Amino acid sequence: MRALLINLCLDPLSELEFVKPIEYILRYHGINTFIKRYMEISPEDLGLAEKVILCGSALKDDHFLTDKWFRWLEKYDRPILGVGSGSHAIAKAFGCSLINKTKIGMFKVRLIRESRLMDKRVFYAYFLTKRAIIPTKPLESLAKVGNLDCMIKHESREIYGCLFHPEVMNPEIIVNFISKT
Repeated sequence: MRALLINLCLDPLSELEFVKPIEYILRYHGINTFIKRYMEISPEDLGLAEKVILCGSALKDDHFLTDKWFRWLEKYDRPILGVGSGSHAIAKAFGCSLINKTKIGMFKVRLIRESRLMDKRVFYAYFLTKRAIIPTKPLESLAKVGNLDCMIKHESREIYGCLFHPEVMNPEIIVNFISKT
């Protein structure tokens, strides 16, 4: 198993908060990982990866949304998980709207659809976001915090997004992504 972690951070210091914890979880579970910055991903990198995780970024770090960096998502046929800002990149690539909605801290999440990523119907998750996703086809909501969609999935492909950061409180989501998709 080889997982590609895509770094969305412009500031290298942010990698310690948003990329390294996910890498640590995967390596702890024996998963071979490699990290690439979103601006430097090549077709060869995507071909080497069996799974892809788009890691988060700092609140003000949204350069990854300014161009068509993620056009490849439309045709990529392997499992993908977007974490925090990574879910924004997925949503944008599939034509969903992003709205301003700051959510910082721990909140109760409830699953509204069955998911391979989480077995619990209700759980707490850590949020660090200033945007929310309005899912439209082909993306659909899997979970909500209040009335806000916070977990999405492509209707027919293994593409997932978590508005929250599972590396903080729910590492089983990352492990389930690797083992069950």
